[in-house]
Amino acid sequence: MQRALSDCGHRVSQTEILEKMMVTIPFAIEHYSKLYQIPDLKEGYLKYYAEEAFAPISPFPKVKEVLQHISSPGGVNCIFTNRGPSIYLLLEKAGILGEFKEIVTAADPAFVVKPAPDTIYYLMKQYDCTPESTVMIGDRCCDLESGYNAGCRTCHLLTPSVPQYPPCDWRIRDFGEMLSLLQ
Repeated sequence: MQRALSDCGHRVSQTEILEKMMVTIPFAIEHYSKLYQIPDLKEGYLKYYAEEAFAPISPFPKVKEVLQHISSPGGVNCIFTNRGPSIYLLLEKAGILGEFKEIVTAADPAFVVKPAPDTIYYLMKQYDCTPESTVMIGDRCCDLESGYNAGCRTCHLLTPSVPQYPPCDWRIRDFGEMLSLLQ
């Protein structure tokens, strides 16, 4: 987004852009398109986004171990994301796609925008999970609010690019800390 805005002569800090993108990417595109009167900002953004699809990706350290720890006794790992189908390529490149039973994206019929709990209800029903046995992990307020609204426990993954501190059951800096919580 920053490069697309720069191409149009606008310098915007990465922090400001991330704040808008944390709502949703379409929200950020619409915001900056209107603010700077750039009708083709989406095309510029998508050009750079497509280039990044070929960049190497590595998962968060210890995330694979956390996923395997959850699934080894019969637990279920799912993803509920505002991203579209591009999440599949990202997870595959990171080597963790096979760790998830189901991935619900913004393109799926079961998807309802966070913080609504509907998608979490769908996943819990699909895999016979209770709110007490379900944890919603996220780095944004809307992630944790959707878990809270579904009656689940919530775990906030602190990320430097998202300076938010929503209420939650646990707050972790990395998945090594999550692994410790699970043991």
